[in-house]
Amino acid sequence: MRWSLAQLQINFRESPGLLRVQLPEFDHSAFDGQAEIELTLDKPNDQETQESLDWNSRFGLWLCKRLLAGAPALHLRPHEQPNAVKDISEPLLKAYRVDGGNVHLGGCQLTDYPFLRLSFAVNDNGDCSLRHFFVALDGSSVSDKLAKELCFSNLERIEKLPPRIDSTTLDTMIATGLRTAAKMSTVRDPSAVVVDPVLVSLIWVKRASSQIQFTIGDATTTLSFSGWAKLLRAQPYIAAHSGASTFHLAATDDGRIDAHEQISTCQQSGQRVLLQELVTCSVTQKKVMAEHTQICPVSGQPALHSEFSTCNVCKQSVSKGVLETKICKACHTLVKIKKDDPRLVWILGEHAGLDRWGHWQFAETQHVYIAQASSFLKRLLVVVDKESLAICHMATASRMSSDWLPVSEVDAAELLMP
Repeated sequence: MRWSLAQLQINFRESPGLLRVQLPEFDHSAFDGQAEIELTLDKPNDQETQESLDWNSRFGLWLCKRLLAGAPALHLRPHEQPNAVKDISEPLLKAYRVDGGNVHLGGCQLTDYPFLRLSFAVNDNGDCSLRHFFVALDGSSVSDKLAKELCFSNLERIEKLPPRIDSTTLDTMIATGLRTAAKMSTVRDPSAVVVDPVLVSLIWVKRASSQIQFTIGDATTTLSFSGWAKLLRAQPYIAAHSGASTFHLAATDDGRIDAHEQISTCQQSGQRVLLQELVTCSVTQKKVMAEHTQICPVSGQPALHSEFSTCNVCKQSVSKGVLETKICKACHTLVKIKKDDPRLVWILGEHAGLDRWGHWQFAETQHVYIAQASSFLKRLLVVVDKESLAICHMATASRMSSDWLPVSEVDAAELLMP
């Protein structure tokens, strides 16, 4: 009631248990020419000079009529909701950080969305009050949670130029709202009597839809959002490339905008790229772009091109991390196998002359088989391509020497001859 009088700019004074209302001159006739009326606040009125607080009383009906001012519904809005784009943009944009660029709101649209409030007079053990029932535009009832979030308990009257709503839509909302209210009332109390509301109000709530635009150099990306203006909170940007969720954006040197924490610098070239595009060199532990590395056939790990060297035994190019005394780990770890080992069977089937040798030891890398055989005085090393079974390298050494000597083409042909 105090809110209603304040909205109508009608002066009133309070004293213990009483409220004295100073009526505008043109309202004197509604109260038998009185310029001031008294309302009792804490007990039923027992004097003829005091007006009843009942919403169906002369004062209650007059107050509702004055609020509506001839309109079918009272137009209200939440007191604390954002009403301008700047009210939304400032708190939203502050949540983001853009390295070497900027962030701004693009094409923001604020739309007034109507909720219906039906106010019913209730008498709870002699205490007269209003019970409000809220209905959305689609006819559904509004949850207490949403009503609280949108501040439906703290409303102000729209004095000038309220949003427009056609009479058909309003009539439909009211009819639907009354049916929904009646249904819910009878669910709570089957004996409840359906009554008309003493006041019909439209609560206009701002709904926002827009895009946040991030710009770094010539690169641009956006984050779309929509929702109740009062409930809008900054949402993290989901990067298209890394999929990371972030409020801190940056760009790669080639202009891709992503999460700051997903961008790093190649320690070989100095180029800023996505973290997922970097690999760790297995020798130097530097984070570098994959194009500056190759995979070591022994370890299966990437290493910088400059960190490769040739094994003195198998003559394969391997990373320095698998070399010990200039011999790769594969050649250091040959294991004995039998002649019926499938891998050796394939090699002997392709190069029958090798079948004369025995005491085989074996290792393999990603690309080659390394096979070593021995006789009473001599050792033979054969490096074979795993796909084609072609001989990549052959060498011999005496049983008493660790030095391998490459086999000439003539000697190789003789060794491989069946």
